[in-house]
Amino acid sequence: MNYKKIFLITFILVSLLASNNFAQTRISSPYSRYGLGDLQNNKYMRNISMGGVSYGFRSPNSVNYANPASYTAFDTTSFVFETGVNSSFVQLTTTDLSQKSNYTSLSYLVFGFPVTKWWGASMGLLPYSSMGYKISSYETLADIGKTKYLYEGSGGLNQFYIGNAFKVKNLSFGFNTTFVFGSLDKMRTVTFPDSLTFLSLHLKNSTLVNDFIFTYGFQYQKSLKKDLKVVFGIVYNASSRLHAKQDSLAYRFFSSTTGDEIIKDTLVNNDNIKGNVKLPMGLGGGFTIGKKDSWLVGIDFQSQNWEKYSSFGEKDSLKNSWMTSFGSEFTPKNNGTSGYFSKVHYRLGARYNQTYLQLNNNKIDEYAVSVGFGLPLKRSKTTLNFGFELGQRGTTDNNLIKERFGRIVFSLSVYEFWFIKRRFD
Repeated sequence: MNYKKIFLITFILVSLLASNNFAQTRISSPYSRYGLGDLQNNKYMRNISMGGVSYGFRSPNSVNYANPASYTAFDTTSFVFETGVNSSFVQLTTTDLSQKSNYTSLSYLVFGFPVTKWWGASMGLLPYSSMGYKISSYETLADIGKTKYLYEGSGGLNQFYIGNAFKVKNLSFGFNTTFVFGSLDKMRTVTFPDSLTFLSLHLKNSTLVNDFIFTYGFQYQKSLKKDLKVVFGIVYNASSRLHAKQDSLAYRFFSSTTGDEIIKDTLVNNDNIKGNVKLPMGLGGGFTIGKKDSWLVGIDFQSQNWEKYSSFGEKDSLKNSWMTSFGSEFTPKNNGTSGYFSKVHYRLGARYNQTYLQLNNNKIDEYAVSVGFGLPLKRSKTTLNFGFELGQRGTTDNNLIKERFGRIVFSLSVYEFWFIKRRFD
């Protein structure tokens, strides 16, 4: 009996049962107020250290769910399991204020395995978007006095996927069938600190999403001279109409001396309003070139038509987005006679993202640089991956907010031989 396999299966099941941790991902970003929230970087931890390069990346030792065509890279006797943890540190800055926050969350749970020599499969759970903000502003109105506006948001969307890939000679084709689920909660409160007679107003809107999206991927690999290999990849995210339900609540209230709300009357109370959220199509491509167990360099580009986004028939002020990434990996000398640090995988990358936000006539751009390394375990293909990313999003121009962020990522990539018939037990 292989206790390693039993332990691994148990760990996966327990982790999936604890999947609500994804929905409770805590973030602190005023930019998560728009659209579906703060879209999570759909890259696995190893490639975050390489700027997110993944469309032309394929490896038998890790699960590249960003391009489902890569599943055909799994060895015919292997089983690969990966999980990751992300710790983020954020500094929010305006022209005269500054605030710091941090959070740690489980990033993903995925595994992959071969079905035949030409068919690979994968499945996993990871976040799709996160929402978390608390913004207040004040205004002085004639005959009313000081007025306070409070905007709050929480929640997020998760995704569970099952993917398959098929290989014909040097060409691979794959697809992910992904179930997106979760809720986005937005609240607005208007109070009058200088008045005891005006009623305050509270509005809450919750959107619950449950539906499928589909992602298709292609990869073409070609061997060159001097043991070099180049891989070209394309990924297409199909546009989707996600079935959704919306709850709306609005009421007026007084604030007691202890700060509690005393509800005066309810203005709106609508539950289970059915509608849909329209996700736009996206397209990405890239390539990698390198020498096995030695070095790798890659470039990615992706775009998504967010101007076509709508929620319950209402369009948000979103713009089309695009991102480009560059990354590399270097292993000094990966053989049985070299020292341990010569077998470590060293990674470097950078990315630039023009997000789907344009506020106060300013495009909200994001850029980051990253470094990382992979530590192989002795007598095993299992690897511990560490990565560090530093970046910035937004600007303080036109009363906007600048985000400076740092991320520490950790992942464990477990490689096991599962499909070998043992002669001795």
